Amino acid sequence: MTKNMQGSSYENPVVVFLWKAEKGWPVEFVSENIRQFGYSPDDFTKGHRKYASIVHPDDLERLRKSLADICETNLKDYTHCYRIVTPSGESRRVLEKTLIERDSNGTITHFQGFVIDITDQTDEIEDFSDFILTTEPVAIFVWKAEKGWPVEYVSEDIQYFGYTPEDFLSGSINYADIIHPEDLPRIEEQLEKQTDSGEEDFYQEYRIYSKSGELRNVAERTLIIRDKNRKAISYQGIIEKI
Repeated sequence: MTKNMQGSSYENPVVVFLWKAEKGWPVEFVSENIRQFGYSPDDFTKGHRKYASIVHPDDLERLRKSLADICETNLKDYTHCYRIVTPSGESRRVLEKTLIERDSNGTITHFQGFVIDITDQTDEIEDFSDFILTTEPVAIFVWKAEKGWPVEYVSEDIQYFGYTPEDFLSGSINYADIIHPEDLPRIEEQLEKQTDSGEEDFYQEYRIYSKSGELRNVAERTLIIRDKNRKAISYQGIIEKI
């Protein structure tokens, strides 16, 4: 687990998860800042808990049904709102935005996304219906582990920065093209270092250009996806405006 984040790892409220597409949603990876909810990464990654065990029992069946329905479609990502329960028994309302991963046969293998505490932002909401939080933009990316970081997938939320998914998916823009040139060498160096060291995730802050040319400060939290030989093949992460 990456320790050299800027400041405390708990300052970033976005908790990154990689769930297996199996009963109870076993957790293959969770970022260190899951501790803000009273759990440690080992609680999940060592098999002591499945993610379903912390979902509020009154929301669990709705969440299961919704996810089952989504898996029958060709959707690539989804957003859910529900409650989780901390070890002390406190209920926290969270927003989950997740990317659906499929293998070459189209079979769903994993769900990769983030969970963020929105308890204080939704006190007036009594119905836990799915909704999209629009306070700060957060975009999900999948980048190829290649020079310039070509984009394999980006969520519609990239529109908050003025771009469309097609701007990247067409190959006309690589992700590195929108990073401020003064920040790019540092990011390239850190990414190479983290990849070569065998780390599974990293966090960094830098500046990107919106499509209109405005500079935006963003935080990136990313998983390094490796093949069976531990070679990095892609990076899956989230970009949050800060």
